[in-house]
Amino acid sequence: MATIPSKKTDKKLHLAVVVFLCLSLLSACGSGSLGPGLGKSALVLQSIQISPSEGSISIGQNQQFAATGDYSDGSSKDITGSVTWASSNTGVATLSGSGLAASHSTGSAIITASSGNVSSTATLTVTNTITKVLVSIAVTPADAILLLGTLQRFTATGTFSDGSQQDITDSVTWNSSNNSVVSIPTAGLATARALGSATISATSGSVTGSTTANVQSAVLFLITIGPANKKIAQFTRQQFRAIGTYTDGSTHNITGQVLWTSSNTTVAKIGSSGLAKALTPGATTITATLDSISGSATLAVTNATIVSISVTPSGRTIAPGTKLAFTATGLFSDNTTQVITKDSTWASDNHAVATVAGGGTATAISPGTAKISAVFQGVADSAPLFVSSATLSSISVTPATALLAPTTSVWCAAIGTFSDGSTSVMTEIVTWTSSASQVASVSRGGKVTAQSAGNATITAQLGSLQADSTIEVDAFPLTSIQITPSIATIPQQTAVAFVAVGTFADGNTQDLTKAVLWTSSPASVASISDLPGTMGQATGLEPGTATITALFDGQVGTAALSVAGATQKQNDALTATMNDLSGRAVPAVP
Repeated sequence: MATIPSKKTDKKLHLAVVVFLCLSLLSACGSGSLGPGLGKSALVLQSIQISPSEGSISIGQNQQFAATGDYSDGSSKDITGSVTWASSNTGVATLSGSGLAASHSTGSAIITASSGNVSSTATLTVTNTITKVLVSIAVTPADAILLLGTLQRFTATGTFSDGSQQDITDSVTWNSSNNSVVSIPTAGLATARALGSATISATSGSVTGSTTANVQSAVLFLITIGPANKKIAQFTRQQFRAIGTYTDGSTHNITGQVLWTSSNTTVAKIGSSGLAKALTPGATTITATLDSISGSATLAVTNATIVSISVTPSGRTIAPGTKLAFTATGLFSDNTTQVITKDSTWASDNHAVATVAGGGTATAISPGTAKISAVFQGVADSAPLFVSSATLSSISVTPATALLAPTTSVWCAAIGTFSDGSTSVMTEIVTWTSSASQVASVSRGGKVTAQSAGNATITAQLGSLQADSTIEVDAFPLTSIQITPSIATIPQQTAVAFVAVGTFADGNTQDLTKAVLWTSSPASVASISDLPGTMGQATGLEPGTATITALFDGQVGTAALSVAGATQKQNDALTATMNDLSGRAVPAVP
């Protein structure tokens, strides 16, 4: 009689069947995926790619093959070192375990890379053709001399095993042993950044060639004296200035550096600052000399006598504490006019209202009227000066804020506003101070010079009134300089103004036009000025193309200047302008 299982026994049997089925599924799946968190399928190598797929070498040369495996999940990886390499013709080429084929004789061989049951092939051809190999590199110019702030193009010439030579400037890797002296960031184009020397090298594979680059200061080669061919009356004075042109194309005001001489001191004497005083009628040659370089100009002294004087401006009203500059212009017997401000004797008839200095600058003291007069050789003229009762209400400083790089400068101006609504420049009257002179210092006249990273408050004070300017000296390094315009074309004997803007690592920018070292190369095509008022202004000298550079804090910006030949009309206009300028008085050089 069959035994009928109990309900409890039936449940145990059911559980056993379920467990058996699960174990069967596990066995069938192997290491396959069991669902999230339970396992992962093994990657299966599906194909092999060999590179190069077709190689060609000469006898005695080697060819490196590489193997890349493609897997079932779509991924790829380098399996060069794990595959088995084989050559179908070991008499032509044999392979190492790393895929390096060594040639033995001419012919072809099939190169195989295999892993398990997956393999791939490539073809290797061995020829008896001699492949030329780079033997040496010559870098020119050899032992180059660079002028500070200029660019130098180096050339790399490769010599090959077959005796041939080739310009490989653009394919070699360039390097400087001292980037702070000479940098060479682009193919063969080096920049002279500081005085000293560096080794410039060009490398291709295991072959290197080099030369020495020496950076020197620019050399003075021309002195120009202005004004040229000047004619002045007896007992008057004429300020001369000397402009030096250097071999890097830059121009500098060297009035205070040269030795001034007069060829005829009975006609005119000249002081160390270039101020000549006419003594007796006649002619003399004014010469400026520096470093064995000289420039000269002719000065003629006439016997013309003073006829009248005109003092300007006349009838101006200014507030107490402010200043006003007067000018004296003399009319002479030969019908010429000449500014004689510094030659005249100045006076005020009411010192309680205004005083006047020897150079014709009057200072207002208190409300009222004063007569400002100038006397030359017994001839006089005067102009009334009115001092109002307006009181100083406030002072403002411009710029109110400025961002500077270390060693750069900015000129601050103090503007006074008075009770009657009038304004006046008071830069020379106020007292200037800095809250942190180690960050930014300030001198009389409002010149602020950045010293180190940080912030400083520049204060202009007069009595109980004051105003501030906030100066930030950037702590981040200068990363680049951009010159605008980047490309310019001008005729001969005309000029174009360039602007240099520096960008710092934090993204801030600053106009560095007045701080950079400007140069032009070649200097024969264009010169560029660093004189106050004309800094960054390039003048075309002869047809050609010049590279304009701005150098500051290890960074260089460049621009291209093309100089075209001037037309006859432009030459005539230039001659007329020069003739006009030669008849004008030249202001004193500070």
